[in-house]
Amino acid sequence: METLRTEHISRRLQIAMLVIVLSIVFISVPLIVSSYQNYVKSAEALKEIQMLKMVADLSNQISRERAPANSAMSSHGKQREEKIVELKQYREGVDQQYRNTVNTLKQKGFTPIAQQLESNLAPYLNKGRRTVDAYIALPREQRHAEQLDHAIISMFQAWDQSYIALQKLVNYSHGKDTQVSNYYTLILLLAELRDQAGRVASNIMAAVSFQQPIPEGNLAHTLQTQRQARYLWELIHVVQSEHDKTNEFSQLHNAVKTEFLDKGLPIIAGLVQQSTQQEPYSLDGTQLTDAMVDKFVTVVKLQSYILDYSLKVADDQKNNARDKLFFTLFLSLVSLLTAVMTMIYAKKWVFEPLIRARYQLFKLARHPQPPVALNEVNQKIVQNDFLSLFDAIHRIENMLQQRDALEFQLKHIANSDSLTGVANRFALDEYIKFRESQPSQFKQTTLIIIDIDHFKQVNDQYGHIVGDVVIQHVANQLRQHVRSSDLVVRYGGDEFLVLIEGIELDKAQEIAEIIRLDIQQAPLSIASEVPHLAITVSIGVTVGATSWISLLERADQALFRAKAAGRDQVSS
Repeated sequence: METLRTEHISRRLQIAMLVIVLSIVFISVPLIVSSYQNYVKSAEALKEIQMLKMVADLSNQISRERAPANSAMSSHGKQREEKIVELKQYREGVDQQYRNTVNTLKQKGFTPIAQQLESNLAPYLNKGRRTVDAYIALPREQRHAEQLDHAIISMFQAWDQSYIALQKLVNYSHGKDTQVSNYYTLILLLAELRDQAGRVASNIMAAVSFQQPIPEGNLAHTLQTQRQARYLWELIHVVQSEHDKTNEFSQLHNAVKTEFLDKGLPIIAGLVQQSTQQEPYSLDGTQLTDAMVDKFVTVVKLQSYILDYSLKVADDQKNNARDKLFFTLFLSLVSLLTAVMTMIYAKKWVFEPLIRARYQLFKLARHPQPPVALNEVNQKIVQNDFLSLFDAIHRIENMLQQRDALEFQLKHIANSDSLTGVANRFALDEYIKFRESQPSQFKQTTLIIIDIDHFKQVNDQYGHIVGDVVIQHVANQLRQHVRSSDLVVRYGGDEFLVLIEGIELDKAQEIAEIIRLDIQQAPLSIASEVPHLAITVSIGVTVGATSWISLLERADQALFRAKAAGRDQVSS
């Protein structure tokens, strides 16, 4: 009888050993599968960024073609023939890169993007080139500024198609969920900055070439482009993670500000001022192109660095994922072999001796023994052990509650402006992500931009403490005139955004006008030695757009019109 029991225990031991082995297998397989999937994603992300770099390079080449095209259209005489030859040579390089890009996209499995380039980019590029060539072929006496501006716009349209292809490639990418996801955004931002930098001079090229006043539409586009270039420059610094802000990145990023923003844009601003004051231009079209090319190089260098760096990061991520996969395989195999060897050892040197000992004990235990009860001391120890365990659990629960409360406070602080208490740009980013995930997106969104008039003079004359009081005053008035469901954001030093859902333009204008009047009329609490300040604001209002950038641009243009009309008013 005892032999049968011993055999039964041995079989149960074998079953337990098998369960342990299977448990290790069940744990290892998901880890191996997950590591393999991460490796596949990393490899796919590397391939996608390689394709993004190729399309971005093509987009940059097309954008850069405007420079030799502008030079050829603006030059004359012997210089004109030289510029035409340079343009032709540059186009050959662009065409070669276009063919290489399309073929590579098809080979790497990005056929829809290649078809996008073939069906949309190529026709627009050819159309733009025909327009440029037609203008170059015109005798000088038959040319006029509208023709030149039309040719420049045609080349812009070609770049727009390349940028659409770049966006689609990002949208269809699977690597956006990997650790290199922010580089997808950076590549798009840099392509946009590259183009905005090119448009700065092109917007006024026709007027400067013909020594004519800059049209109002081109003037507005020029100012907006300059503002957008500065905004993109700042946004790139925000998107780039602190870990990846190398010395080379910082130097190139600062070079864009030093050469392009601080030196190049003032050239455009000077020509705009000469136009508005009806003064002769200090540069002609060719000189303008030559002056901006050197300043523009810094933008190109920054973009090239980010593209190369993103490839390096993606390649490192792929190698890390591969190493992790191999390590997971190795660790799983070692764990399985260790478990098997441990169980074999335990069976032979632990359990089998214990079974034999058990058998011997049963043989010896022929006489029954009285049971041994727990004495009072042991019972008290057991009771105290339980009490200590529950006390520890209670303390952990309290710590977790404190952590949750602290986490909530930190999140509130991170999303609030410390001076005014309204939302900051981090909160705005969360709002934008939420709206982009909705079906209607920004089609029913009202955006109101409020800018404090002459705020720099307040800081210069009365100091930053009074300036802070003015900003708090404006923020308080904004909070009083919007619903709790609306979003008030401190967007810049003296600039605020109000986002409202589901109202019409006339209602939005009415709200903006009430805000403007109350900011002006509400008493301002400042030190008695500071005289009464008349605080006024300029407000831009817009309702509905296809994207956040479009909505912001339209509201910004409305704000510009309000300022241009004399400030202290609402424009839509």
